[in-house]
Amino acid sequence: MKLTLCPVCQSNNINYHITAEDYLVTREKFQIYRCQNCSLRFTNPRPDDNKLAGYYDSKEYISHSNEGSSFIGGLYKIARNFTLFRKRKLIEKLSPNKQLLDLGCGTGHFIDYCQEHGWQIAGVEPNEIARQQAEAKTKLPIQQDITEVAGSSFEVITLWHVLEHLPNLEQMMNQLKSLLAPSGVLIIAVPNFEAYEASLFKEYWAAYDVPRHLYHFNRNAMAHLATKHGLKIARTYPMKLDSYYISLLSNKNKTNSNKYLSSFVTGLLSNIYALKSKNYSSLIYQIEKSEE
Repeated sequence: MKLTLCPVCQSNNINYHITAEDYLVTREKFQIYRCQNCSLRFTNPRPDDNKLAGYYDSKEYISHSNEGSSFIGGLYKIARNFTLFRKRKLIEKLSPNKQLLDLGCGTGHFIDYCQEHGWQIAGVEPNEIARQQAEAKTKLPIQQDITEVAGSSFEVITLWHVLEHLPNLEQMMNQLKSLLAPSGVLIIAVPNFEAYEASLFKEYWAAYDVPRHLYHFNRNAMAHLATKHGLKIARTYPMKLDSYYISLLSNKNKTNSNKYLSSFVTGLLSNIYALKSKNYSSLIYQIEKSEE
């Protein structure tokens, strides 16, 4: 599927940027284009929508399988447990009634953690294996598609590293807005291609993760996306641990070896540079409805 217009702003002023490789499953190469108008980068051409699921077929894709057996997979699980508290504290400031929809909830660790702390939870997860694990964990039905919660209203909707995976960006943003309560908050976490380690690793940057990541955002592209749908970015927050994990994976992509010390130094430098630029490895966007 080849796109001739930018998926965010619909500009035809798009150009080839770089070629990256699928290091997780197929070793195929995919081109990444950039929009000269809104700054979005996007995988182009990309697999047909009905073939995308095959690119997640790996035990090392931990958010679906929870089975990653490598040392890096173990680090991912440790970091995940560490960040659950911070994520919950963030959304607790935004939802007095503790009402949450988590889109792309994976194996359910986040919504289960929130449920244990008194939240009313709902989850959507298209991957069958992950969805079954989430249901077993939460003892609640997890929906396969966002259309199955249509007509509901949520104070907080979270997408933790999910938006970049969703094929129909335009339709999804409209659906999210329709599910958001009038004073509700949309929390979207995505990688940031303006981070220091992205410029260092270039085509080996693990957060490109082609073709699973269809879109690659910076702050300007996300602002365009929000504004287009009658939304606004109220605040941004850093995800500081991501720089270490992404640097580790990126070094693995580039050298086929685990460069733990080098990756730690790169991750640390990325966070230090971001103190001034605010271009952390991943950013959390707090998005709200614009005043009519």
